[in-house]
Order: sequence, then C-alpha cells, then structure tokens
Amino acid sequence: MKLLLTGDSIIARHEGLGIPMINAKLKEKYPDLEIVNTAVSGINSGAFFARLSELVLKVEQCDKLIILLGTNDLASHKQVPLPQFKKNMELIASAIVCLYWPQYVYLVSPPAVDENKQRVRRNKVVSKYSKVMKSVAEEYNFHFIDLYCEMIKHGDLKHLCCGMKNDGLHFGREGYELFAKLLEDGIKLDE
Repeated sequence: MKLLLTGDSIIARHEGLGIPMINAKLKEKYPDLEIVNTAVSGINSGAFFARLSELVLKVEQCDKLIILLGTNDLASHKQVPLPQFKKNMELIASAIVCLYWPQYVYLVSPPAVDENKQRVRRNKVVSKYSKVMKSVAEEYNFHFIDLYCEMIKHGDLKHLCCGMKNDGLHFGREGYELFAKLLEDGIKLDE
C-alpha cells in the first residue's frame, strides 16, 4: 500500500530522525508500506490550497490520501476565521475528488494541545475547527480521523505534546505513537 501524507508540521516534523516521525512510526509496524510525505510546517488551509497542485495533484497517485490541516488556521496570532477555514477545506476537497475517490481520502482533525505550554492555541478553539473538518469530510464522503478527541480521551496531553520543541503542540514519541495507531486503525492497514 502507498500512502500520501500531507498537511502541516504535525505530519512534517522529523523529531531528530532522518524522515518524518509519523513515517517512521508507521513503517515500524508496516515495513513494506510506501509513504510519500509532502507536509509543510507552518502551512494553513489557504496556503495549502494555493499549493495543492504541488502537494497533492502532481504527486504520483497513491492508494490513500491523508490530510491534516487546521493547526495553523486556529492559532490566535494568525487565525483564519472559521467560515473561511470551511471554505478553504471545501475548495481542497472539491479539487481532490478529481483525482481521489472519496473512500480513499482521510481528513484528520488538528491535534489537542497542552494549554500549560501552548500560548496561541486553546482546545476549545481546536474543537471548533475539528468540527468543521468533520463536516467537510461528511459532505464529501471522506473518512474522518478525530485526532483531537482521541488525544483528549487519552488525557495526558503533557506527555503527548512534548516533542523537541516542548511547546505544548508538537508531538514527541508518545504523541506520534497515538497518531500512528489512529491512522493504522482508521485506514485499516492490516487489510
């Protein structure tokens, strides 16, 4: 199986490895899995749409497409208003269906944050952007992976959101292990 992973820094970060940490975590259990990762740290939904051709449409078609966006849209210092975020996600979705059948597309919610360290993101706001992501997934018959809710259920945001930056947002190993497990279960990599 070949996956295209794309979105923002949650997918892009290497965390000291030679490849993105999410790639490494998925390949630990599935060494034959092919992964193309076009994620860009700091990107928001508008910039992603502007670069959609380069990040998705011109990439050799994969079996599954996984997109995680919203993390930068919801940051208070550069916030994209919720209606504009929804419009951006709909534009992305409508362009993607030209190349990928909806059953092969997975939208992932932005992650929860450790509010004790994270200064420009709040979980109440993350929840609102996650709900928009879910509504767009439903509208386009895409799959939805609720990373935000699973992190909240896990409860230990201090450890999940403790990567090298230690900023309450970017994951360390525990966060990536949870994320990889959600992708594994959601995409059904065992099938």
